[in-house]
Amino acid sequence: MKIILLSLTIAAITLFTLACKYQKYTTGNLPEKQIRWGNGGGFVGKETSHILLENGQIFSQDIMGNTTAVGKTKAKKAKDLFKTITSPELAKMEYNHPGNLYSFLEFKDCDSLSRLLWGDKNIPVEKSIENLFEELNGLLKK
Repeated sequence: MKIILLSLTIAAITLFTLACKYQKYTTGNLPEKQIRWGNGGGFVGKETSHILLENGQIFSQDIMGNTTAVGKTKAKKAKDLFKTITSPELAKMEYNHPGNLYSFLEFKDCDSLSRLLWGDKNIPVEKSIENLFEELNGLLKK
């Protein structure tokens, strides 16, 4: 009886552990819901972007569309960043003031895309946008 109970407990723990694992994405099957951020502009108009997924995976994408996995963060941290970028004050914000060199933040979900773009030295970016951008860039340095 004890062996059967022990076996069922181990089986239940194993199934629970497997069920809790998050889906791991590859460069060819990224989900629709993404936070994208990066920089671009200059003489050649080169743009480099980074992609954060809800599960914490981080990818980089060059101007040619080549995507590579570059790291990960905790899923909780990623979910917090998704909450921040979809907060009412950022969701309703429209900011399109690029300069020769610019930075951007995007939130993509299915067919919708919101993009905040800044770089014009005469029109400073709001602190909340700058802080989020710095926090996202901090994920790359870990």
